[in-house]
Amino acid sequence: MKILFTPNWTVHHLDVDDELIQPPDKQVAGQGYWFFKYFPKGYQVDIIDRGRKSWFRDLEKKIKFYIKQPIKVFKCRNDYDIVVSHGAQSGLVYELLCSFVKNKPPHLMFDIGGLNGARINHYETPLIRFALRKCPYILVHSSRQIDFYREYYPELAPRVKFIPYGVDCKYFVPQPSVERTRTLLTFGKAKRDNVTLCEAFARISDKRGYRLIVVGEPELAEKYDYIDEITFRPVIPLPELMQLMAESDFIVIPLPEFWYSYGQMSFLQSMAMGKAAIVTRTTSSMDYISKAPGVIGVEPYDVDGMKQAIEEMMDMTDAQRDAIGMANRSYATSRYDEREMSKAICDYINEIVNA
Repeated sequence: MKILFTPNWTVHHLDVDDELIQPPDKQVAGQGYWFFKYFPKGYQVDIIDRGRKSWFRDLEKKIKFYIKQPIKVFKCRNDYDIVVSHGAQSGLVYELLCSFVKNKPPHLMFDIGGLNGARINHYETPLIRFALRKCPYILVHSSRQIDFYREYYPELAPRVKFIPYGVDCKYFVPQPSVERTRTLLTFGKAKRDNVTLCEAFARISDKRGYRLIVVGEPELAEKYDYIDEITFRPVIPLPELMQLMAESDFIVIPLPEFWYSYGQMSFLQSMAMGKAAIVTRTTSSMDYISKAPGVIGVEPYDVDGMKQAIEEMMDMTDAQRDAIGMANRSYATSRYDEREMSKAICDYINEIVNA
């Protein structure tokens, strides 16, 4: 089977592997790509990404849709058994182009951002409905997104499938030999509610020798420069981030509420590394954390709730945090491993192509 994969990011084509680059962002010569590498033999995956940085891509960023990528995909679509687009920024444009022709392979679109950020208005929503009038297949990583389709795009709802996100649990592993540094860590370069976290941490009078490291939002540093125990850092390479994760006593992933998927990679990677965690209960996280043995859930924007959760983690012994962290590891590997996601996606692709 020939699959054309169109991610809404840049994929680096490498002759030699570079561990500083995460698997979704690289295709190494002679090796399988990302979760497709677990597909059985007989599957060929080609990639058309969003392209390199240019003035035109800057324009695409402003209008929030890719144009060159879906046109390239449209031109070669019939060379493939299925087109798989990751993200609506290109998937919507490609589907719009295909809506005017008869010959096209099935289209599976990963809806990560709620089509249009889950925004509903009188101007954009009818255009999206028009673009998707041929009803492509849609995959989501949050089950609550199906309710969004049932309410606002009922004609698409029967073609929406929930498949949980999965991380590489053989890459993100516990590092028991790393010395702890009495820190709680949060990270993520977008869609984080670090204000709620910092406000909660600021209200804890007895910080028990803890410090908070915030990776990914350094612009908040000035607002909280009066708190010596908070350190802000810019986005850092993955190996350096994993070192900080291993050194931390526990990890906090504070999330705002949106009706789509985000942040799942961060808290699942943390769980796979055997870390105890605090995660906001949102549309994106509830499928994953509601039964997680070592995760304390907090309601969105709840400063007092976040403060109580942090204090509860601080009050645990190292042995107690380690125990629930390793329980998180077992939970993640049994339910949210990348291989399980790959198998489910492969089965769904086969179902679509053979429909």
